[in-house]
Amino acid sequence: MGALFHGAMMGTFLVMGRLFPRVEGQAIVNRDLVFNMVNGVALFGLRVTAITAVASAIDIGVLATDWIQGGWLQGIVAFLMLDFSRYWLHYAGHRVPFLWQFHRVHHSAEVLDASTGLRMHVVDFIQLSALPIVLFGVLFDTSGWHPAVLPVVLSIGVFFDTFQHSNIRIDPRARWFRAWNVLFNNPLFHSWHHCRDGHLRDGNYSNTLIVWDRLFGTDVTGPEPPPLYGVMEGEALVNDPLSWQTLRTRARTGS
Repeated sequence: MGALFHGAMMGTFLVMGRLFPRVEGQAIVNRDLVFNMVNGVALFGLRVTAITAVASAIDIGVLATDWIQGGWLQGIVAFLMLDFSRYWLHYAGHRVPFLWQFHRVHHSAEVLDASTGLRMHVVDFIQLSALPIVLFGVLFDTSGWHPAVLPVVLSIGVFFDTFQHSNIRIDPRARWFRAWNVLFNNPLFHSWHHCRDGHLRDGNYSNTLIVWDRLFGTDVTGPEPPPLYGVMEGEALVNDPLSWQTLRTRARTGS
């Protein structure tokens, strides 16, 4: 079900990005989308084998959560814990040099669309996959929770991952957007996370709730999307899935 939902969200926002484009003339099917999909299929294979096996085997639950009664309250608590943790994991991916060497695979994308979330190094993928396992399998005993809670919380993350990377034009003056932008991530907010001069404007780490960036002073959003995406020339990678995983740096222009 997770893969089907991810595919449905990606397809929806790819089409919307074509109908209401931030970057005019960007084709739905392009080289980056194909490579992102190939990379995503490989990572999905890792998830349904090794990562699923590990998650099934871990049921420690050090801290009791029986005081959290009712599926709605369990969902809210789980969502806030996971979203807050993702903010700090993402922050570390940019601010810790060892982690950045892997996370820059995601930021090497110079074309953003709903498939860009699939563009990541396996080390990044393992970290993201391990986070809910650590939270809800090791730290907190969620064995008594409603069975729909964690799948729904994880699906919210999938929705926002595809939406925030999409090539959808957002009008920051629109009333609906000003209301949405009080709390939630969106393509304008996240486009600034991918701006090419990220070393000068490094921020917007939130996954779903953008209040974390505002609370911790990492909101770097401009009034319009940045003109260029990707990483600085010395960090750019050869653009294919194998090179992403082996971190093969692209030759400098003119060298």
